[in-house]
Amino acid sequence: MEQFSDRIPSTKLTEKTVSLCKFDKEEKNMCKKRKWEKRLLSAGLAAIMTFGGQTVVFAGESPAFTAKDGVIDEQEGDVYYEIFVRAFRDSNGDHIGDFKGIEEQIPYLADLGITGIWLMPITDSGSQHGYDVRNYYEVNSDYGTMEDFQSMLATCHEYGIEVIMDLVVNHCSWSNVWFQEALKGPTLEDGSANPYWDYFTFVPADSNFVEKTADEIHQEEAAYLKEHGSMDGYEPEYPLYDNGTTGPENTVWRNTDETAEQMKKWGALPEDASVVSGYDYIGIFSSGMPDLNYESEALRQEMKDVADFWLDAGVDGFRLDAARHIYGDYYSNIYSDYIFEKNMDYWKDFRASLEAEHPGVYLVGEVWEKNVDNVVPFLTDGGLHSVFDFNLSGKIYEAVSNETTAYDPEQVSETNRLSDTNDLDIVKGLISYYNKLGEGSNYEFIDCPFITNHDQNRLISLLRYKFDETADDILTASVQLDANGNQVPRDDAEKAESHAKVAADLLLTLPGKPFLYYGEEIGMNGAKPDSSIRECMAWFENPFEGGMPKDGLANYDTVRYSLGGNASVEAQQDDPESMLAHYKEVIKTRKDIPALMNGDIDEYDMDTQELISYVRMTEDQRVLVVINLTGKEQTQEIAADPNYGEFTKTVYQSATDEASSFDGQTLTLAPYSMMILE
Repeated sequence: MEQFSDRIPSTKLTEKTVSLCKFDKEEKNMCKKRKWEKRLLSAGLAAIMTFGGQTVVFAGESPAFTAKDGVIDEQEGDVYYEIFVRAFRDSNGDHIGDFKGIEEQIPYLADLGITGIWLMPITDSGSQHGYDVRNYYEVNSDYGTMEDFQSMLATCHEYGIEVIMDLVVNHCSWSNVWFQEALKGPTLEDGSANPYWDYFTFVPADSNFVEKTADEIHQEEAAYLKEHGSMDGYEPEYPLYDNGTTGPENTVWRNTDETAEQMKKWGALPEDASVVSGYDYIGIFSSGMPDLNYESEALRQEMKDVADFWLDAGVDGFRLDAARHIYGDYYSNIYSDYIFEKNMDYWKDFRASLEAEHPGVYLVGEVWEKNVDNVVPFLTDGGLHSVFDFNLSGKIYEAVSNETTAYDPEQVSETNRLSDTNDLDIVKGLISYYNKLGEGSNYEFIDCPFITNHDQNRLISLLRYKFDETADDILTASVQLDANGNQVPRDDAEKAESHAKVAADLLLTLPGKPFLYYGEEIGMNGAKPDSSIRECMAWFENPFEGGMPKDGLANYDTVRYSLGGNASVEAQQDDPESMLAHYKEVIKTRKDIPALMNGDIDEYDMDTQELISYVRMTEDQRVLVVINLTGKEQTQEIAADPNYGEFTKTVYQSATDEASSFDGQTLTLAPYSMMILE
């Protein structure tokens, strides 16, 4: 049998693998510095772009306007692309996506305008999704070798594309090498302490602990603070559930009586059903994925070592899975002051440790939280660089599907519950969000807007079909079926595509680093379960020939949505009116206009809620973005703004929108179109 010590490399990288990275650490950091300096310089130099056959030059002179105090600091305007490796591109004919497949498609991503990619888990795993890590120091063999991975990284860097990878910090696989070692018990056969025992939370099976409510934990904290004068030394007991029966549905305590079949979660089966006698362990996500115990100093250092290993391998940063759940559970104590502070302190320490050896490392956290007050601390005083903007995700869907900037309070309960409805107008709500993030983080944050991701139903499906209106979150609700099992339609395909293009316009003209989900640029469909929102990338109009998948196609046993046709790269690559062409055009425009790349944002009031409008500005440029949410032509007078002066010329309009026009005063917008004025 393979020894545990054989699964963890004695050295982080061999000389051979290091040589495959085209950039060493110093060179990569200098490259990032030059890239940033170039962006700063571009804001003050002339920029040239073309639309409708007309060339427009932005002068480097400062415009005559007085900007209000900004709500955000300078943002890096990279456009990132999320990839599920297994589903993206197959290079060797086994119909499993792999590193070489991604490498082959880097020119496609570069042509799209992508400047960064996020790889869903690539480490050794026994499941399809990869979030149950078996070995943090090994790549998933389904995807190729470490050499293949680093060759892909080098090609990305040659094209100016950064790479971040999923780092699963909360839990691992039951068959993880650390956990298997921990199952030998708190002491080893020679009587010494098992160093891996404390990597996890084990409790006696007969402990009879009960769940504590948030109020109970707060009272406990208050009593401790009153008695001791500080929280130093406070050690709260985790709430325990009796094998999942007394706690929330998704909270599972692995019990010694549980069989291998009962442990079958997320596609991962344990290698051995036996556990150390007399103990249970915590597994919030699933009993097959034990939670890591960050009370262990050794585990905290281990995870830093893991991050260092992959940074040394050439990655540029990490997407941090479930970043707000390092300490605490999901229900009773996650919002307790003590637990909240411990989570914040962990990320500050983690970032500082990585930046000491890897300046320029980029950390973006999955903080799925609708209360902005609970998001701000993750970006404060040396915390994370970015968090994903889940609130905005919901608001983008809401705005484009209802064709209005304002939320109808009576409809919110039937559509989307992600949104904070205190600010019913989407732009006002966004500005309020940025204000809170800026004030809390000393304006040192980079927002990460997106439309949907691997945990959410794809936008086109949301727009085309009706979903369960009683669900807590429409973005993850189940699609409604009629009596014959067919999906209940909402919009026709043409209208849904128009709405999706408007969503792209909005996403790609906002501050921060926008993230696209693979296939979003071609309008791929997909709805829960997870396998159906992570289907193979639709490269081909006809992906199956003679009942067999084409070479290059990463396939599953059952493909529900990704059947090619018009929603494919092949069908759209030469069509100037396609979704793909639209995404390329708007991403290029984002890069060509400094105010869109790195500028602040402010409101611009119009007398209709059927138009979204806002000002983006740097010290040297300000532009007005106007988006028509509706299927009818809109006319609007553009008056001089008290803060930003006059907008007198068009710097962008959709290439196919001949009906749109601006004469310096009156703006006419075609249905579902965007115009940018300077």
